[in-house]
This record gives sequence, structure tokens and C-alpha cells, in this order.
Amino acid sequence: MKVEDNIAMRGARSPASTPPAPPAHEPQSRSVAQAVLSPLATDMARCLRGEGERFFGVAPGRLDVIGGFAEYTGALTLSIPLQEHACVGVQRRRDGIVSISQASADGRNGGDALEIPISLLRKHDSDWIDAATGRSLAEPAYGDAVCCVLGTLVESLRLNLFSPLAGGVSVVLGSTLDDVAGGGRHAAIASATLVACAGACGEGLEPLNAVAICETVENRWLGFPSGPSDAVSALLSEPNTLSQFRCDSRTLGGSIALPDDIRLIAIDCGTSHPDAAAKYAQVRTASFMGRLLVDRIVQHDGLLNGHWDGFLSRVSVTDFVEHFRDRLPTKLKGKDFLSRFGETGDPLTQVDPDLVYKVRSRTEHHIYEHDRSRKFIEALSRAIRTKDRTSLGDAGDVMYASHWSCGQRCGLGSVEGDTLVSLLRRHGENAGIHGARMSSRGCGGLVAVLADATDPASEAAAAAIDAYSRSTGCRARILNGSMAGAIVQGPIRA
Repeated sequence: MKVEDNIAMRGARSPASTPPAPPAHEPQSRSVAQAVLSPLATDMARCLRGEGERFFGVAPGRLDVIGGFAEYTGALTLSIPLQEHACVGVQRRRDGIVSISQASADGRNGGDALEIPISLLRKHDSDWIDAATGRSLAEPAYGDAVCCVLGTLVESLRLNLFSPLAGGVSVVLGSTLDDVAGGGRHAAIASATLVACAGACGEGLEPLNAVAICETVENRWLGFPSGPSDAVSALLSEPNTLSQFRCDSRTLGGSIALPDDIRLIAIDCGTSHPDAAAKYAQVRTASFMGRLLVDRIVQHDGLLNGHWDGFLSRVSVTDFVEHFRDRLPTKLKGKDFLSRFGETGDPLTQVDPDLVYKVRSRTEHHIYEHDRSRKFIEALSRAIRTKDRTSLGDAGDVMYASHWSCGQRCGLGSVEGDTLVSLLRRHGENAGIHGARMSSRGCGGLVAVLADATDPASEAAAAAIDAYSRSTGCRARILNGSMAGAIVQGPIRA
């Protein structure tokens, strides 16, 4: 992995390795002349008119290849970075003001800037404001992207990462991810902000601390119960490379650079259900209800030989079928669960007493999804190592199984997503389409496709998209390209 010396992640390719903290010295950030700068950043630089140096962070969106929302139960997640990205520029000030503005598509200032004296971000006890207070300053007038930047700044200052910013800072942000549902937009904005601030302050970043800040911003400042995988990809990924992250132990696994004859394609299906967030929250709640019940069974029966630590990823498929599946209720009303067990222990969700939760199927998905991630990486690695095309079909079958489980076990499918995956599958392996699944948190958004890097496969994908658009009225598109994560690129000086 090529990483700037100032923000290093040495040993990241070794399975189950935690990157050590890099030295906090002057970053050797790249200049515009030394880097292939985001065209968005080139235009955005005009929005920062102060006298100080300008630093940019550029962070890609994420294609969730498999693992998906099982991240919060500890699963192995597999991701590849997109070319679509967020870009954040910062410039230090001396007047004690935090100014955050958004650039429009042409790089000009896209509206009024949020301007706050940095003293207002402090509480009376000298600590920094909490997320609820911060949201009231940024939303709804300035939107979620500005709130994301503000949250990243405050959480970084809380940890004393960028103390020079206490004199004030101007921030401008832009994104090509705004219309890409499920592409990890918020994590990309937070990641780009961190790297730009690191460049402006001459500080280093410890990679997994940066991931934790991004996750905190999404969870507390934006109110979305996401896991770490979007941030890991936005910060630490390499172009056209499949990266592994074990969410239970928070460790980076090995990465696999895709050979020239294999592609992982991201298709934006052009729609996302408006109630996707509510459905996702219900599935998460039901999964944690199942996790608590599994924990009770483990403690009562003395199962799993001490390997249980609260993550469903620790339960094998065999153990689940033999010891747990038939003891979990298929459905359970919220008030009945609360009266017997109280809350689930997940701080990011609450049990609604009036809802009926499908506990067994939601829990089952997470057990099987972790197993599918392992099978996918084994099959893909075997295909690359041996040139055995049958193994690509095995990896594709795992993707189709994941897609089915997301829709049928968790209720997070969509008519549009099912239509696109079915059309792709119809072309089949003879055309070089090996597998496809609804990506990320379901309910529309991105579809991940495993395909040959050949003209017939490209033609099959284009034909499937054309038939999909005629059938659904939705405009789908392939998101071409892939870029390195923000830490891998390092801060860019402009």
C-alpha cells in the first residue's frame, strides 16, 4: 500500500493487523502539481480566499461487495472504493471563526456559509458541545453535509487532534456522491475533512481513530446507526482493490488487487425507497433482539466454548442451526420483549413496543452473511490464484444468495433492485456476468456485480441496464473508476 509518510498505515495488508499510530510530524502533503487532483477540488480552491495555505482531502465512496449491514453484528465486510468522492478544503484562520460552505457543481460557493465563533462550540466546563447541540446549529438551515463537517471538527477537537484549529478555520466541501444512495457519502465527507485538517495542522492521523471519529459523526451527529465499513473504505482503500475488515475485532484483513480480467461493477439503480432508513433501523433492532436471546441461551447452556463475546459473527452456521435457530421466535412484539428483557443493549436503536419484529429471520441473515463473506473471499482468491473460472461462479452464487437473504430474510429488498439483479443473472456466466447483489443497506441504491473485464460482459451489463430502465422507468448508470482512500492519498496542498 502506498501511503504518505505522515499518515502511515504500515502492515495493513497483513490479516488481522491493527495499524500502529504514525508519528505526528509535519505532513509531506502533495501539491496540486504533484497529484491528480479532483476536478471538484480544483474549482473549490477558488472558494477559499484567505491568505493561508489551502489543504484538501479527497475520499471515495464505497461499493459494499458483500457483508453489508451485518457489520454491526461483527461480520467480515468486503469493499471496493468508487471514483465518486467527497472533497473538503480547509484553510486556517486567526479570527476565531469556523466557516463551512458548500461548493456547487461548478465550484462556486453554493449558498450561505455557516459561520460560528469557535467559542460557541465550547461548553461552560471547557469541553466541546455535544452532538444534539451541534445539530441545532447546523440543521435544518445548512443540511446534513455541513452538519457532518461540523461534527467531524468538534469530535476531532474534543480529542485534541487538531489544536491549531482553535484559532478558527474556513471549510468548503463538495461531493459527487450526493445522488448515489448507499455510496457512503457521509463517511467520505468526514474522512476528507479529517485528512484536510491533518494537512493544515501538520498532524498525523492514527487510521482506526479516524474511523472511530467518522462512525461517531454518523451515529450521533447525523442520527444514523451505521457501522465502520464506509469509513474504513473512505480512508484506507486502494484503487481497484478489494479490502477486508473484521468488524467484531476492528481489524484489517488482507486486500486483493483485482487482476485485469475481473471487474467489480457498481450500478446505481436510480432509486431508493424513502423509508429505507426506518426499515434498516427495524432490522437492526430485531437483530439485536436476537443477539440478546442468543446470549441468554449461551449463558444458560454453556455453549460456544468461551468464544462468544456478544457478536453474532462468532456463531457458526452449524452452531446456529443446532443450538439456536429453533429457539428464537419467528415474531415478537416489542412490548413483550421489553417486559421480559428490557432494551437490547444496542445504544443506537430502541425497541418500539407497538411493532412486531421478525427476530429469527433477521438474526439468521447476519449469521449466514458473515459465512458468505468468508466463502466469497475464498472463491475469488481461488479464481485469481488458479485461473479457475468455476470459482468465479462460486463467488457469484454467494452474491446471489446474499441478495436473496437481504430481501427475503430482512425485508430490505426492492422491486427495482430485484429486477436489475434478475436481468443481470439472465445474461449469466456465458456472457461474463458471474454474480450480483443489492449493495449496502438495501432498499435500492447500488448493485454490486462480479464480471469479466471483457467486451461481452460490458455489453451484457449495458443490455441489462437498458432493459431495466425500460421496465421500471428508473435511470440506472454504471459508476466507472476507483480511487484511493483519503489517508492513502494524503492531504493535497493547493
